Amino acid sequence: MRRVWALVLVGLLVPGCSSPAWDDHDYELKAAASAEAVGSTVEAVRLAVGGGGRLTRPYLTVLLTNAAEQVQSVNDQFGAVQPPSKGAEALGGRLLEIGDRAEKAVSKLLVQVRRDRVEDPAAAARELAGLGESLRRFQDEHE
Repeated sequence: MRRVWALVLVGLLVPGCSSPAWDDHDYELKAAASAEAVGSTVEAVRLAVGGGGRLTRPYLTVLLTNAAEQVQSVNDQFGAVQPPSKGAEALGGRLLEIGDRAEKAVSKLLVQVRRDRVEDPAAAARELAGLGESLRRFQDEHE
């Protein structure tokens, strides 16, 4: 019985742990990989939203739901990485700010689609393109 409780306790504690970054370079590589993951998701959403209304509402709802979950997951995972220095902390803050903007943009589109449709697909595509460019630039700077 003690073994079962020990396993339950470990199972509850492990998800709350942060992954370490061994040094600034390691942290920077994790940041670049996170920027790439969020950037590719943002690009997929941009293509879907800017597709001229060719996607059905149910399909777009599923795509945006998955995208919102993906961006949130990447942001949460990277946010749990312990920065090894003040410089790394600043770097992480920059990425998390862009990631947060991406998460909000995708979530806003999901709400619009669930209500009826994307209100202004061209403006949404431009906003997503800007976020995608910011993420690509961040990734290129820190690979």
